[in-house]
Amino acid sequence: MDAAVFPVVTSQDALLPLYLTSIGHWDHQEAVRRPDGFPSYQWLQVLSGEGELEVGNRRFQVRPGQGFCLFPGVPHHYLPVKEPWRLYWISFDGGLSASLLGQAGIVRSGVYPVAQPDLPVSDMHQLLMAAQSGQPYSGFEYSKMLYSFLLDLHKVIQEGAPAAGRFRHRLQPALSLVEQELHRPIGIAELAEAVGMSPQHLCTLFRKTLHMRPMEYVNRERIKRSKELMFRESVTPIRDIAAKVGMGNPSYFSALFKKLEGISPEQFKQMHGLKM
Repeated sequence: MDAAVFPVVTSQDALLPLYLTSIGHWDHQEAVRRPDGFPSYQWLQVLSGEGELEVGNRRFQVRPGQGFCLFPGVPHHYLPVKEPWRLYWISFDGGLSASLLGQAGIVRSGVYPVAQPDLPVSDMHQLLMAAQSGQPYSGFEYSKMLYSFLLDLHKVIQEGAPAAGRFRHRLQPALSLVEQELHRPIGIAELAEAVGMSPQHLCTLFRKTLHMRPMEYVNRERIKRSKELMFRESVTPIRDIAAKVGMGNPSYFSALFKKLEGISPEQFKQMHGLKM
């Protein structure tokens, strides 16, 4: 059944990092043309039927299981091409909106694949139910639910991106090498050899897939492993922990730890009540 809720956005709500401006469900979405765009961010999740989205000189087909995002102020036009075009929609704003969408790879208006469409649909349904409850001034609650929705969206968009999936599959031999051989030095040449490509190509693949360079990934995994070891072997000296994660130079290990964690290994142990 069609539903639409436009919650009151108070001045206090507008200060939140995320706030809901509208949410709803259409049993059949009619054509919408907005030459001046829409004032908030929008996500529309297709349940059935098919539609067409036009943004600038780009045109997309929108099918069940897909979603499309509309950025504020961007002219667009969408219309059904196969009825009934059923969908959920949500609009929101706030200082965290762009960054959370960006982390999911959503950087402009367009259509995005969704690996598990039931997850965002469930989130939007719950938010719609909450908004329909009639509880006044629930902006904080909506903000919490909206944050959860965007985190789930990050998960299903990343998993649903065909290129990201292919890239990660190609990187798997290098990731497995790091996991198994973290106790010793590992260089970029060895990682590149594991996946059968040049170091330059490997760097490109890492940036596209994990948004970091290969050796940054290795270093972050070393620090992650070192924290696990400090918990399991609390009496083991820091220099031995460093050696166990493939870093024979304790000073460099400590410097790297502080760079990535913001505190020294000793401060980390003290913070968590571990034996020094």
